[in-house]
Amino acid sequence: MIDPFRPLSRRQRVFAVLLGAFVVLYCASCLLTNNYGGAFFAIPVFVGFIAGMLYPKSPFSTALYAMGAALLLSILTLREGVICVLFSLPVLLPLLWLGAFIGSVLVRHVRTERARRAGATFALLLGLGSQVWARLTDDPARHPVHVAEAELAIDAEPEAVFELLTTRDLRVDSRWPWYIRIGLPMPERMRVERTGLGGRVRFDFHQGSAFAHITGWQPGRELRYAVDRFDANDLPFHITRLGRGPDYGFRSERVEDWLTIRDTGYWLVPGTHGGSVLRRRVVWQRHLAPDLYFGWLQQTVMEHAQVRLLELIRGRVAADRADKLRMIAAK
Repeated sequence: MIDPFRPLSRRQRVFAVLLGAFVVLYCASCLLTNNYGGAFFAIPVFVGFIAGMLYPKSPFSTALYAMGAALLLSILTLREGVICVLFSLPVLLPLLWLGAFIGSVLVRHVRTERARRAGATFALLLGLGSQVWARLTDDPARHPVHVAEAELAIDAEPEAVFELLTTRDLRVDSRWPWYIRIGLPMPERMRVERTGLGGRVRFDFHQGSAFAHITGWQPGRELRYAVDRFDANDLPFHITRLGRGPDYGFRSERVEDWLTIRDTGYWLVPGTHGGSVLRRRVVWQRHLAPDLYFGWLQQTVMEHAQVRLLELIRGRVAADRADKLRMIAAK
């Protein structure tokens, strides 16, 4: 029988301290900086350092258990999503190990328990200071701007492709690669609700819709638009808040937390051997940090998404053409 009054072991006490440090620094990130940028991802460094100072015997594993409990708590309270946590682990784990390594090395030169506790307290205060610094220096309006574009030959005249894009509901199959499905809202249908410059375009995707206005309209040549707002309803425990956009996740359209779409559109030119070449481009501002990891990840996903979307449109054009030929043959 477990004795509830048995004193906690040193490792259990350190685990409780580390979990508390995670919670304090996470709440500071929400309350002081309202973002999930560099200061947020630096949290494991400080907590790992505290583990190294207080429990040098096994700092990384102890800190790892505490981080796992903290991430689980953030998911259960609907603060973070499972997908967001999975995407962030390649950043969190190395930083946790780095902090634990530094703490376990420095603790060799710290003789007393009091000094070790002082070092752990200093690390916590330094982590809080990094949140304050992020609050003073981070400006979402100056975040990096990305461009992803792709083009594809289609066996149809530019006018026919433009008609497909602008006069009928364009439905695409949801046969997307897994790394795109879990990282982005996948488009299912596009509809031009009002044609011409200043017209309206609606996009339906899984778990929501996006609404845009037309900024470029040249029949048979160009359809360009800017997204005005999102109406998204992410599933619980799926994709929640992991970004540092202007609204920091406090609005329901959480897509704006990790990117802001500035401009996107389709361009058509006649092909050299008949048919047409369809090009799609999207310009967005990335609100995820650190740049070294999320810059490459988001760019790669968006580039693959452009290619895949054009392939689905080409398949739709080919299917429509086959339907027309069958109707002619039936007559």
